[in-house]
Parts: sequence; structure tokens; C-alpha cells
Amino acid sequence: MAQSTSDTRMPAPPGTGARLMTRLKEFTADLEQWPEALWQLDEAALGEVVGGMLRITARAENVAALATADALGRGTVANSTATGAPAWVARQAAGVDPVVGRRVGVVGVDCADPRNRVVADALADGSASVPVAAAALREVPRILPQLPTADRDDLLGRYLSLSDHGWRTLRELSTRILGQYAPERLVRDEERQQDCESVFWADLPSGLTRFVAELSSGHAAMVKHALRALSAPAPAETEADNGGRDIRTPAKRRADALVRLVDTAAGVLDGTAPRPVGEFGGTAKILVTLDYNTLYEGLREAGQLSEHSSAGCGFASTYLPGIGRTTDGEHLDAGTLRRLACDADLIPVVLGGESEPLDVGRAKRLFTGGLRTAIIHRDQHCTFPGCDRPPDWCDAHHVRPWWAGGETRLTNAALLCARHHTIVHRDLLIATATPTGVTWNLTPGLMPTRPGREPAATRGGHAHIT
Repeated sequence: MAQSTSDTRMPAPPGTGARLMTRLKEFTADLEQWPEALWQLDEAALGEVVGGMLRITARAENVAALATADALGRGTVANSTATGAPAWVARQAAGVDPVVGRRVGVVGVDCADPRNRVVADALADGSASVPVAAAALREVPRILPQLPTADRDDLLGRYLSLSDHGWRTLRELSTRILGQYAPERLVRDEERQQDCESVFWADLPSGLTRFVAELSSGHAAMVKHALRALSAPAPAETEADNGGRDIRTPAKRRADALVRLVDTAAGVLDGTAPRPVGEFGGTAKILVTLDYNTLYEGLREAGQLSEHSSAGCGFASTYLPGIGRTTDGEHLDAGTLRRLACDADLIPVVLGGESEPLDVGRAKRLFTGGLRTAIIHRDQHCTFPGCDRPPDWCDAHHVRPWWAGGETRLTNAALLCARHHTIVHRDLLIATATPTGVTWNLTPGLMPTRPGREPAATRGGHAHIT
């Protein structure tokens, strides 16, 4: 019989298993009563319920994966009629999302392997979640061949240590490592993805038509950015219409954005509409950050630049190391971004290169041009704590109001979505903006209410600033 994964950890006192099984049955029964009892709770308690239930869910998924590993080690899965661990898990959890069941089964299989003890230990002590463990187990084999001196357990541990940042961060870390040590692989991956791209549609019985597109990372980034930029909630025609709110669903807004893009592009191609300018053309541009030497060298080799040649780089121009990041959080290889810089209406935010002045003082009130680009590059999304609305849905807010003497510069700016822009002015909130980020002070009343008047929160005493 294979060794149980629990044999590698300190065993619980005798009787603990039976006691916990009794409590599990009681807790499961109690869950059925929660929906009818919520009305008895105050607002603070409702927040505790949400947080507690979600923490229980994450921890319970860890225990389920470890229990699956134990079942594999004891031969329970092999002796059943299930085709494998994911199928065995699905039988035990009828009604559970199949994606979750499969993830638990796959990670359980990996945790049953003694080589992945570091993963099992992280799940046991709660320092990693099952989705992050699955991502780490998927990404490390991709990276190890590029880092021949790296220790597998150490690399797994480093990936698992990013658990609080989610599985996307682990995937981005892999892209960064490959961009530095194996740039040709990222280029080949993009080329292979482009060869497999497809778009097809099917007419549905309802009269609607379903479009399905499978695009490479680079092409998908362009499409997603354009749709996000043009699908921001729009106010109703009049305040009387739904209180001025956009009642379209996010999916409907994206559909409208897609039709708008196609209609405009068709008009341009047919010569019946001018090339879009102003708000439409500007918001649909994709903004990327890329190392100056990587961008410059690639464009020079492509014939786009002819001056100031640089030497000493040990890579072919197509495979220069490095990656870039779009404002939507997409990490793409340098070759793809250089191609976009040549072929698309793209703004490269080149670190180390010349840029427009980012401080226009009192000369202008609005954040436009290179200054707005710099704000987007720094903030990446709405800066209000906990909000991730994309930059094209945000206003550039003067931290110190313009009418109170605030200047139009990077260190007096912050991206805010419409809702949080309203909240900031409603609660008179202030922030500290630096060239590297924005930190909000959520103490109400610290923003000046009119020129020459002391903030409400400081009148009659000193404000407490956290």
C-alpha cells in the first residue's frame, strides 16, 4: 500500500477524526438553515458571514485535495469503479461545479506524489490555495528547463509564496522568466497560436447568432482592449431614465462595442466614414510598457529606425529578451509588442526614453496626451482601494482640486472610476500621489470644500490621518 500523505505530518490526537466527522455533518446540516437566518443579522454580521463562508470554501477545497491524495495512497480510488481521481471526486460531490471537482482531483493526484510534498504541506498549513497549487504544478515544469541550476522544490515554494496574488500572477511570473531566459520560446508560442486561430459562428434556434473566436495572446490582447475601452457604462439620455444609470449588462455592452468597432472599420474601408479620431480613436489604442533597448533594437532591425545603432546584444533581433505589459494586465513577448508597435495604432511607454513633459502646472486643467498616458501607466486601474476597473473606464482626478490651487501634474493625479470618483467627492477624501503610486486616506472630510476654507474634518481640532 502506498504511503498516506498524512504520514508526512504530525498526526492528530486519537479520536480527532471521529469528532471532526460528527462536526462536519452538523456543519453541513447547519448550512441549510443559513439562508433563512440572514435577515436576523445586522450589516456588520452580514460582512462577517460573507468573509467567513469564503474562507471556509477555500480551506475546505484544500482539505478535499489532501483527502483525495490520501484516498489515492490507500487505494480507495483504484478499488472504486471511477476512471480516475477527478471522476472519483465528482461522485463524492454531486452538484459541485465540475471545474472545482476536476481541479481538486488533479491537485490530489499531484499531492499523492512524494515529489510534491512541498505542495501538500502548503495546502495543509493554508499558505496556498488549490487554484494556486494547480498553477504552480503546471508552470514549474515549463520553467525548469530554462533554469537548469534551479531546485524544483525551491521553485515550487517560490510560486506557492505568491498565493495571495492569485494564479494569474504565477502565469505572469512564468512569462517574465521565459522572456528573460528563453525569449525565442515565447515568440514560437505566439506564432504557433496564430497558426491555430479560428473564428466561426452558428445560427441558434432563438434567432441569435453565436460567434466563437480563438485568438493568439497578442491578437486577443488587442481585441479585449478595444472592447473594454468601448464598453464602459454610459449614462442614460436623461436623468429620468433609470436615474441616469446604464442598465445594460456587461455582456450587452461588449456586444455593442464589437458592433461599433466593426461598423466603424467597415465605414473606413468603404470610404463612407472618416478614420475615427478623438475619443473613439484614442480610447481604442493599446498602451504597452516595454524596455527601451528591446523596443529600439527590434524596430531598427525591422527597418523602422536607422540611426543610433547599438551593438553588443547577444540575441537575434526577433529574440531579444524581455516582455511588455499592456494597461489591461496582459504580459506579451517583446517580439509581439514590437510588431504591434510597427503595425498598429499603439503607444509605447518606453522606460528610459524621452517623453512628453508630465507637469503642466496651472497651464491646463485637464489631464490629456502624454500626461494621461503616464497616469494610466502608473495606476493601471481605478486607484480606490479594492477596485480594478480598467483605465478606459476611469477619470483622471485632481487629488488637490483645481479650484483649490491643485496643479495638473502626475503627482496630483489619480485614476478613479465613475462610482469611486463620486464617492471621493461625496466623502471629501484625499490621497497621496507619487510617481510610483497612489495611497488613499479614507478619513471623511479632509478635502477642501471651497477656496480658502479649512477642510471640514480639521475644523476645531486636528484630523487623524492613517
